[in-house]
Amino acid sequence: MQVKLSFLTKVMLLVLLMMASITALISSLLIQQSNNAIETQHQAMQQLNMRRYQLLNTLLDDRIQLWAETFPRTKGGRPATLKELTSSIEGARASLEVYLQVDNIWLFSAAGMLLHGEESAMPGFVATMRQRAFSELRPQMTTSCEHLCRRYVAIPVMVQDDDPAVLVFSSGTQELVALLSRFADVERIAIVRGEQKAASMEVISRLSASNKEHVSNILRQLPDNTTIESLIAQGSRIDYDNRLMLVSLLPVLDGRLPDSYILFTRDITQQVMSARNYQDWVVGSALIILAVFAVLFYLILNRSRKKLIALSWRLPLLAEHRYDEFKRASTQNINFTAKRLPDELDVLETAASNLAVELERIDTKMNETTAKLENMAMFDVLTGLPNRNMLMFQMEKEVSYRTRNAKPMAVLFLDMDDFKRINDIHGHDVGDKLIKAAASRLSAPLRDSDLAARFGGDEFVILLSGVENRIQLEVVASKLLRAFDAPIQFDSHQFYISLSIGIAFTDKGDISAVDLLRHADIAMYEAKAQSGSAYCIFDKTMHQKVMRRVELENDARIGLSQGHFSLALQPQVEMPSRRLVGMEALIRWHHPEKGFISPAEFIPLLENTSLMMTIDYWVISQSLSKLAQLHANGFTDVKIAINVSAAQFLDSSLPAYLEQQIAYYNVSAEHIELELTETALVADMNRATATLETIRAMGCLIAIDDFGTGYSSLGYLKALPADYIKVDRSFVSGMVESADDRSIVSSTISMVKGMGLTVIAEGIETEEQFEMLTGFGCHQGQGYLFSPPIPEAALWEELNKNLHQGVWKTDAS
Repeated sequence: MQVKLSFLTKVMLLVLLMMASITALISSLLIQQSNNAIETQHQAMQQLNMRRYQLLNTLLDDRIQLWAETFPRTKGGRPATLKELTSSIEGARASLEVYLQVDNIWLFSAAGMLLHGEESAMPGFVATMRQRAFSELRPQMTTSCEHLCRRYVAIPVMVQDDDPAVLVFSSGTQELVALLSRFADVERIAIVRGEQKAASMEVISRLSASNKEHVSNILRQLPDNTTIESLIAQGSRIDYDNRLMLVSLLPVLDGRLPDSYILFTRDITQQVMSARNYQDWVVGSALIILAVFAVLFYLILNRSRKKLIALSWRLPLLAEHRYDEFKRASTQNINFTAKRLPDELDVLETAASNLAVELERIDTKMNETTAKLENMAMFDVLTGLPNRNMLMFQMEKEVSYRTRNAKPMAVLFLDMDDFKRINDIHGHDVGDKLIKAAASRLSAPLRDSDLAARFGGDEFVILLSGVENRIQLEVVASKLLRAFDAPIQFDSHQFYISLSIGIAFTDKGDISAVDLLRHADIAMYEAKAQSGSAYCIFDKTMHQKVMRRVELENDARIGLSQGHFSLALQPQVEMPSRRLVGMEALIRWHHPEKGFISPAEFIPLLENTSLMMTIDYWVISQSLSKLAQLHANGFTDVKIAINVSAAQFLDSSLPAYLEQQIAYYNVSAEHIELELTETALVADMNRATATLETIRAMGCLIAIDDFGTGYSSLGYLKALPADYIKVDRSFVSGMVESADDRSIVSSTISMVKGMGLTVIAEGIETEEQFEMLTGFGCHQGQGYLFSPPIPEAALWEELNKNLHQGVWKTDAS
């Protein structure tokens, strides 16, 4: 992006604009001050003229008053009579008219009789003035402008042998106007009359006929919208006779009519020219100062502008990783001023150079790191094998290739059995070393064209290329299993590892890499179910089994919340007395649509899900609730047997939950029997022993279920703190016909009794089996001979029917 208007240019323009605004404001204020000075002078002149008018008016009245006070005296100094006064007035008319501009004199007696003067020339208000002068004995003055402006003065005078007489003088305003014209230094003056608009005014008194003409022309040149108020307040400027005139009005304060004014026309040409010259000087000075500052700003900021533009051209070089060019350009830009008197831009230049050095260093380091990250993104750090990302990339590529060429492909999903237990016991460091050693063994049987990847944790995936049939797959799987026949040894540790391998094979091109991997994963779980090193090839039935498990899990979650699960209780009796000693709690599921679902079907499918743990704890809670009901109904010696799965038994929260439920239902721990399979116990002997001791310390009883079908060993049997041993039904059912089964049952009972444990035989269905077990010394038994599992809804009915004085009765007995 190119610079069209640099930042410093914008700053300069902004500063100049601010300076121009400030200069314009100051100039405007100075010009306004100049105009205000003219208006202020006008106001002062108006006040001065008003005082002059009042002073001259008073002076003229005082002259007439002085004459009236001295004239009525005789030579001897005494007051004249009315007749003498009348005669004297006639003789003095000429002098009064010349010296005092008096053109009419009226003499009134004390009674108001007109003794001298023409009554027809006397205005009506004169009688009123006479009356006030007579009653107040002081002069009365007024000015009337009904036609022409005239001044009237009523003066009371003393006469001989009579009340005071009143003299009323009438004089023109020419002398007053002439004196005002002289003292006010005005060009034109006249008395005018008008209302509101100046255009309606007319001249009613003037010095001369020519003066009236000039004043009339001045009035006509006033703007049409000029008002009398504006002429009084600030006046109006007009061009007249090539001069600038200020026309203003002064009210006649003592006039009888309110629309009479004294008009002043003053020449203000020189004054206005002086003000204009001052304004021109102010504006010119402001422009010169602004121009000087603009030049200075340009000279100062232009250098910075060039620096910024140069830096803006160089900075993109950093984005393009052209560090050497940037350094060369930066070196050329350093000058004397930057070294001796650096400013902010020089500091910015230095910072940009330092940034270039740092970016170059970071860029180099990032290239190295990127190479490492790319390697980490595709390869497992621990084993060095390709990781899941690399695997999926190669699988997608292989699927695409095999699809186009219609060739088969195979994926093996491997999982190390019991790796979590090793990790928990020996720690993650040992687990990591074991994973690393296992990865080395996996790679040995494979061809160079095969891909072995670590999928995550203890899971590995092998992508086989060039496999044509299932036989080849089985050969590869067998080699992989044999590779782990020998123990893995490192440090002071030795581990025998078994693998579970799931195989997905396809010769069709309509399957994705994700689906193929999922099929191998499903097959791996099928192989793991075989308990030991094994492999399994995926088929559709496995997928249906998974779907069935998912469906059952969803239905089970709903059933658990909606009460579809219940318990069935199978009696346990003492042998040979058949006294009822316990009830084994067995879970039942009655689906509202699918009907009864056997535990043999749903438990294996759900045992590796999180829901199974929830169901297990629900069974414990319901079993203890049923135990509390049995004790409350008089069966105080009856225990309850609860099956505990391997996952639940190894759960650290089991003891605390048991303790909480025992307290909640207020039952005795010695009537609770927890049944565990041998497989669950030997999976982790140390942990199993610790958990058993904790549960037995609470008072609960422990029974080992399905004894003889798993890892039966006197060694672990002696180590486990158990109370009961349950002989599996598979031996009981065949001991009548099979001498081997008979021998196993007999020796097992003898061995267990020798260890001080109680033996419980499962699956007793015939009296012959019962008699044989009694002969072997078996302590307790359960089976269909006595009763099948009783639904909890029918429990009380069955107990009342079959139990007599604590002994369980059957049809045969």
